[in-house]
Amino acid sequence: MRYTVDLITRYQSAFGFVSGTLAGELEGALNGGIFRAGVAYNESRWKASGADQAEPRYDVKMYAPREWQWAEMTLKHERKELHMGVGSLLSETQGVYAPPPLMRFRRTKNINVTVIDGGDEAEIVENFGVNSWEIDISGLLVDMDEHGYPGEKVKEMARFFEINDVIEVACPLLLDMGIKSIYFKEQSFEPVEGFPDTVKYTLSAKSIKPVLFSLIV
Repeated sequence: MRYTVDLITRYQSAFGFVSGTLAGELEGALNGGIFRAGVAYNESRWKASGADQAEPRYDVKMYAPREWQWAEMTLKHERKELHMGVGSLLSETQGVYAPPPLMRFRRTKNINVTVIDGGDEAEIVENFGVNSWEIDISGLLVDMDEHGYPGEKVKEMARFFEINDVIEVACPLLLDMGIKSIYFKEQSFEPVEGFPDTVKYTLSAKSIKPVLFSLIV
């Protein structure tokens, strides 16, 4: 029998933007990665079941894993760790908490502007300081084995959010922006219509850098 872990349809139902054909002609590297992760997981489970290998299969090898690894992320605080990735789905889901999240970043500059009376566009601009990154993290929690409500994953993420401390984060995309640690501001969960084994989550966070002290003797 075939195992069915259709991640593309889940993302399409939750976010409404994932598109493409079954052959993998998908828009965006992450969308393609989601598709490939689902196919690869299906194939590994199907082979493990001892099914007839003559049955037609999708060719997953033509896709390079590096295409989606830039979005893999690990959140860590002391001994607690949540790994969000797809690489391990090539065999099983052990050690993978969820697929890679979708992220949005924005930040502002801390600028003081003093307008000069009577001047034409005359102003004094001071303090070109850069503020912290505002980060929106969205993704899916899926019970990929039992296909039931992912209650344990929901509870684990809820408890992780309650940590009143800085969270270490490892992600190629975040690292490119100089982000190594964050703290959470807001959290939400939402069921995904048509998929009782899937829950959509969102996290609002801000980047933070360690405070550096200079000792003057």
